[in-house]
Amino acid sequence: MNDKSNRIENLFKKDPKKFTVDCYNILNEFYLSLGHVPEANMLNILNKVFVEDLVTRYFYFDLEQIKFAINKGIKDNDPPIFVNVPTWNKFIRDFKQSEINRRANNQVEEYSIYKKRVESVSKLLDRREVKKIGSNK
Repeated sequence: MNDKSNRIENLFKKDPKKFTVDCYNILNEFYLSLGHVPEANMLNILNKVFVEDLVTRYFYFDLEQIKFAINKGIKDNDPPIFVNVPTWNKFIRDFKQSEINRRANNQVEEYSIYKKRVESVSKLLDRREVKKIGSNK
């Protein structure tokens, strides 16, 4: 949460349409992670509520943290899991409380650990040589 330019409130003020599309993609990914295929109309309706929730209740997070919270919630909770308002609010609240508890106990925040791992893996992948398989015609 160091870079304030990536916070939800700033992203929404800067470009509301892009922010809405990004939120739509997060919800779509949420559905796909659960093995569901969302109906476009349902996804559009849910996205309006999702955007409103993020802008009014979770404006101090960035979208990557929201994605992390949802993915963590999917992995930490037993099925059935549904894509709806109570579910994403529970996942985000659980993530927020977890981060607060870790800070209170002088532990590194889980999202910070995740971010460092992603950066180190991407550095390793960037240095790898890519070989094409097949004929060189």
